[in-house]
Parts: sequence; structure tokens; C-alpha cells
Amino acid sequence: MADKNASYSGFNEYNPLLDTTGLKHDTDLQQALIKTSHGRRAPTTSQAGAATAQKGGFLSKMKNVFSRPKNTNLSVPSNSSVARLGSASSRTVTTATQKKNNVINAPLGSTLNRPTTAQKRPTTAIDGAGFIVGSGALGSYIPTTSGPSQYEKKEESNDEKVRRMEKVIFDLVEQSCFAYEKNDTKLALEKAEQAMKHEKSLSRYREEQNIAESDLSLSGFVILHCANMFTKCGMNMEAMNLYNLILKNKLLPESSQIRINIGNIFLQSKNYTKALKMYRMALDQISDQNSKLKLKIRQNIAATHILMNQYAEAAQAYEIIIQEQPNYRSVFNLLLCYHTIGQRDKIRQAFIDLLKIPFSKSEDDYPVSIDKEDRQAIFVIEAIRDDRLRQLERKRRRFAEHIIVTAAKIIGNNSDGDLVNGYEWCIEQVRNSTYLELASGLEIQKAIAYLREDNFSKAITTLKQFEKAEAKLASAAATNLSFLHFLEKDLNNAHKYADLALKTDKFNPASLTNKGNCCFVQGDYDKARYYYEEALNIDAGCVQALHNLILTLINSNQYQRVKDYLHKYTVIQPENTQVFCLMAKVLQQTNDLDHAKSWYLQALSIHRTDGHLHRRIGELIDSQGDKSNALQYYFDAYRHTPCDIQTLEWLASYYIETQYPEKAVEYCAQAALVK
Repeated sequence: MADKNASYSGFNEYNPLLDTTGLKHDTDLQQALIKTSHGRRAPTTSQAGAATAQKGGFLSKMKNVFSRPKNTNLSVPSNSSVARLGSASSRTVTTATQKKNNVINAPLGSTLNRPTTAQKRPTTAIDGAGFIVGSGALGSYIPTTSGPSQYEKKEESNDEKVRRMEKVIFDLVEQSCFAYEKNDTKLALEKAEQAMKHEKSLSRYREEQNIAESDLSLSGFVILHCANMFTKCGMNMEAMNLYNLILKNKLLPESSQIRINIGNIFLQSKNYTKALKMYRMALDQISDQNSKLKLKIRQNIAATHILMNQYAEAAQAYEIIIQEQPNYRSVFNLLLCYHTIGQRDKIRQAFIDLLKIPFSKSEDDYPVSIDKEDRQAIFVIEAIRDDRLRQLERKRRRFAEHIIVTAAKIIGNNSDGDLVNGYEWCIEQVRNSTYLELASGLEIQKAIAYLREDNFSKAITTLKQFEKAEAKLASAAATNLSFLHFLEKDLNNAHKYADLALKTDKFNPASLTNKGNCCFVQGDYDKARYYYEEALNIDAGCVQALHNLILTLINSNQYQRVKDYLHKYTVIQPENTQVFCLMAKVLQQTNDLDHAKSWYLQALSIHRTDGHLHRRIGELIDSQGDKSNALQYYFDAYRHTPCDIQTLEWLASYYIETQYPEKAVEYCAQAALVK
């Protein structure tokens, strides 16, 4: 109970200065109030007991202020005159039914003492409510209508509206760009068209309001973006119209780039003459300071000449490019032009120019010495080892190597029938250049050239030189040697070099495939399947390993796995008829003849003149007992391959069964000639 009382303690305590019970006995306060204007105010004539008021005027005033009885149950008067605050008047009070709107002794600060208009005034701390001093105890409210409210929406000016419309246009263009980055070309085109409509509305509004001249750069920017989106969507005519509109009205200062886009559209539509015209006009309009853009235009001009079979003009364009800024692609294309027009001396000169291009160094050429205890430096090295910049360097390096090796192959095949001499000249030039490390790869290409000439002994001798070379070259050489010995049916050496290649590089799918081939020939299908599966785990696109694995599973009668791998094979090579025939063969062995026939027909739709396919379909239909339809396929097989013994035998037996001996004799005579 004590706790409960304690929780309510303090509510009746207040500051003694706020105590008003003894104010009427405070003489100092009385003297101070008498000196005020309120105390000096004369009493009214309507008051009763004037003498008493004069004697005790102050006491009566205090009585009215502090001892006035409260009566809040009376209604607020609609139009009454209330006595002056704090006076000692005693008006004659009529009955409540006669004067219902009078208020007697209303407490100080009560709304009952206010006129009706004062109760209706709005309460706000922000704007003036219209309350002024007037009749009544506290004043009256007069509503003000001068000037608009702060919360009313201001009328938008012309400049503000123009800025808002421009912002909408820029937002639409930005949304179009983002949609194109997400490969949503339809949405990108819609946003671009909306931006162009808003830009037209803005130009019309400027003209109607007589605002400053329309911003031509904004119009050109929006129209150019919409034209680009039309081009990306394949709508070349619409894009061409917008490009011509920009050029006609001079909406953009740089018209040369617009002409490049028009030339690209002509090039796509195979209108090479107009494309060349646009490229040359753009080239004339570009200043020499923009050398990169001029280089790209010259490359387009040279490529257009190649498409027009004008290789001499293309070579001239590439020669200008090489003089200004040589690069791998341009020099290689120049070499191809010389190769096409038969200028062999210039081919070798182009190869020499190709070797003069500075070679981008690899990450191994930048030794980094760091303290092993510096963990932060180690983390930085690990982070940049495979970053995007390093990946770009590797990509450029691989491209350069591919260009040089391909150029060496062209020179080797174009050396008056002497492949080896061509490769030897290329190897000598590479060794005398900064591309020394590519010489070993060209040695392997020379060994492959020996194979094309059926010179296996020199090929093997050349490849054996790499047994003690670096790991990458040694693995490649051992892989080729294993395959060469496999072709010569020397399985022992094939196993030996396959193991050597795997020892050097155990993640080489070609070496695993060679090892699996050796096991397959020896009849060890389990080991062969193991090596083929390992090769596929390393390189899922290794078609050789996949094909050989399917053959291995067929010999092991694992037809369900064969079907799974064949479906994967069709995804990798969707137009390989050999895969279709393998699938049909497997389905035929599992007695699914209808699906087997459909796979054969798919293969036949690609190779319609293949007599063996016709014969296989005829065999399948004949196994179903439909000899009349089988006869048609066998006859087509005989028409395309008249020397097929199996087709001749079936036709002869068919005519014997149907009692047409004359025709059977013809097919038998044809078979005798073939034998």
C-alpha cells in the first residue's frame, strides 16, 4: 500500500508563487494594481451599489476575478454584449427564456465568453487566421481573402515546364540504353520512340510559347539514338530516314559519324558502291587529329573492296593503314590479298612486316620480388594474377600467336609445292625476331607438313626433337607421336608416347583420347571408357573422345548411356549425319523401329543422294514386312550407288520372289560385273 501511495505522490505539490488564495489580502499587489490603468478605470452607471463599489472597488474587482462562480452549462450568446472584464457591474438579468444568449460570470479564458465568429476562426501556427481586435471580450474573426494560400500549388512557369520535359526525355533515353544493355531490344526501341515523341512535343511547346529557339543538339541526340535502335532491331529503312533527317537539318555538328552509320547500313544490305561512297565522304570530313576513327574507316573501305572481289584496291588500302599504324589484323588481311592475287614475294614481305609489330609481353616477363612475410603484397599479387586486365593481355597474346602461325601455314602451302621449305623459311624469320618462342610451334607444324606428304619418318624425327623440350611442347610432340604410331598400328610405341604425354601434362584431353584408342583396339573397353570419360571431364567439347566413348558403350551393350551421350552429341554437332545414323542404329537394336526410321530420315534430309542411307531405310522397312515401300528406297539406293552389292542382291531376290526373272537376271548380271 505504501508503494501505491508513493507512485501518486507529488501530484498535489506546487510552487507557492502560484498560490492565488491569499492574493486579495496582499496589500503590495493591491497597491500595484490600483496604479495600473485597469485599477484607475471608473465604474459604470449601470452598476448597483455604487457607493459600495467606490469604497471597496478593488475588493469587488478581486472578487470578480478570483471568486466568480463558474457556470459552463449556459449556451454561448450569438449576439450579446458582455460586461467588461474584471468590473463590478451587476446587470439586470432577465429569465432564461427571454434572454438565452446572455452569459453570466463566464470564467476567464473560456470560449463561452467569445463571440460566435471567434469560435469559427481556423487554428494554425503558419498562416494568418484573420483574427483582429474588435467587439467582444477577446476580439472577433474576420476571414481574409487577400492573396493565395501558401499551400496552394503555384503555377508552373514556361522555363520550369521546359526543364521538366527535357528531364523526361533524358530519362527515357537512359532507360532505352539500359534495356539494350540487357539485350531487350524491343523495350529499348519503345523507349527511344517515346523519347522522340516527347522531344517533338517540347519543340512544339517552345514554338507556341515563343521561347528561345529549340535546342538542335537535343533533337539530334534523340533522333540519333532512335536511329541506332532501329539499326539494332534490323529496321534499316527507318534508321536511314532518321539519319538523312539529321543530315538534312544539320541537327548535329559531326555529320561524318552519321555517314559512317549510313555506310554500315548500305554494307549490310550489300549495296557496296554506296557504302564506299559514304565511307569516303566521312573520311574527307574527319580531321587528322582523329586518327583512330580515320583508321577504322580505312579498314571498312578495304573490307568493302574485298567483298566486291577488288583485292588489288583492298591491298592498297591496307598498305596505307600499315604505313600509319600497323596492327595484326590489317597486316594479315594484306597477306591474304597478296595470296589471292598471287604476289608471292609480297606475301613474304607482309610476313616480315607482321613480325615487326611489337609483341605484347606475358605475365612471366614481369618478375615480381616480394617479401614472403608481407601478406598484403601476397594478397595483391594473387588478386591481379587473373584479373580482367590480365585476361585481356592473354587474349591478345593468343590472337597474335594464332595470326603468325596461320600466316606461316599460308606461306608453307604457297611455296611452289614445297611445303617444308616454306615452313623452314618462316621458322628462320621467327627466330630472328622478337617472336622466338613461336619457333618451336612452327617446328611441330613442319612435322605435320611431313605427314601430309606421307613422310612419316621425317615427321617422327622432327617430333622426337621435342622430347626434352619444355612441358607444353613436349606434351604436344608426344601426343602427335602417339597418334602417328597408332596409325602405323605400332601400339607399343603409341602407348609409350601417350604415357609420356600424360606424364608431362595429365590434363591433356588429346593424350587421354590416344590412350583410350589404344585400349579400345586391344579390346579393353573398361580402360578405354575410363580414359574417354577423363578426357570429357577436362574438355566437355572433345568430340573425338565423345564419339569413341559412344562406340565403346555400344560394344559393351550399354544402350541407355549411349542414348544420353548421343543426345549430347547432337547438341554439339546438330548437323552431323553420322550421329543420326548412330542413334538410329542403337534404336534399331533396341527394337524401337519407328524412332530409328525418323533419325534415318533426318540424316537423309541432309544428304539426299546417299545411297547407303536409302538402303538402310529400306532394310528397316523390310524388317517391318512392308516390301513395297522398301522397294522404293532400294531402287533409289541403286540409282545413287549402282555398285552396292547388298542393294543388288536384295533387288534380285525381290524380283525372284515376285516371279519377275527377267529383271532379277539384270541385277544379278550387274552384281557379277561389280565382283
